[in-house]
Amino acid sequence: MGFFKSAEFRVTAAVVVLAVVYVLFQTCSEQHNEEGEGGMDGGLRCCIAISSSISSMSSRDVGFSYELLNYYANDTGRDISFTQYTDKSVWDKLARGELDMLVFDFDDDSTSVAKFEEQLVLTKPLRGDIYVVVDKENTALLNSFNFWLNSFKESRTYVLMTNRFFRSYNIESIASTSSRSLSPYEDIIKRYSSFAGLDWVLVSSLAYQESHYRMGSKLGSAQGLMQIKPTTAARYGVEDVYDPELNVKAGTLHLQYLMRLYRDEGLDSLNVIKFALASYNAGEGRIEECRNHAAQAGYNRNDWDQVALSLSSHPTFVGTSTINYVDAILERCAQYKELLK
Repeated sequence: MGFFKSAEFRVTAAVVVLAVVYVLFQTCSEQHNEEGEGGMDGGLRCCIAISSSISSMSSRDVGFSYELLNYYANDTGRDISFTQYTDKSVWDKLARGELDMLVFDFDDDSTSVAKFEEQLVLTKPLRGDIYVVVDKENTALLNSFNFWLNSFKESRTYVLMTNRFFRSYNIESIASTSSRSLSPYEDIIKRYSSFAGLDWVLVSSLAYQESHYRMGSKLGSAQGLMQIKPTTAARYGVEDVYDPELNVKAGTLHLQYLMRLYRDEGLDSLNVIKFALASYNAGEGRIEECRNHAAQAGYNRNDWDQVALSLSSHPTFVGTSTINYVDAILERCAQYKELLK
């Protein structure tokens, strides 16, 4: 009996109790993760159902909402994935339980709210008329998000993020403010430009030309900040071009590839940039054909301005759009550099 009264026994018993508590805690945590809010695996399946064309001002809400929901997922320890918005059938997916959260603009889609009012419920607004809608039965997710959003809106992060996404990024506005930030995605652009050995101001100018810095922009099969096509994304191992970071990664790597292509031919630095931009817009195969046409017409195939002049006699490709594209990016880049001095 002496052992059971000893200090050694008390220490051993305490360790055993702590071990049992730890095992029980882990078991409960695993069950919570498996049965938690937003899907059986605890992940959140989301869709941002907002028009995202370059001409649509509301498209700025796409990037804002995407970043805000990522903050929520990160702060609550969840994985998050996004289904790309195609049409209003995403509301049916939400009602069927195939999505957990849907972001929408109440002014643009109040009819869908009325249609599904018996099944779905709105959270507090993210900003203005932008709301998240969830299944009425998922009260845990609803309460969790509302509680988090109330707190997040009081943070400096929310204020800075709102300013970053909704301020104007035209040349005049940048010049009139103390901030010299060129886009809401400047940190991402700088990081991948540095990785690819590119001028981040040039990459910013390209991104503006492609999408006006609106991450949800789509034209044909090209998508996102850098208007990446699926074939280009696959070339650089990017699976989700909807993700602005991965979109910029694919775009910078592709521009790096194109610049290296012309640099290896011995072109001067300015023509390397011009031909790379032209190829980014029209495709390297098309630009190579234009260079061959220029040579046959007596122009210098290694000088972009000469190639551009030769296109007036090209039988199938006038190239006006591509010529304007290159000029616009270089002009914006020069203006940006002047502002950043």
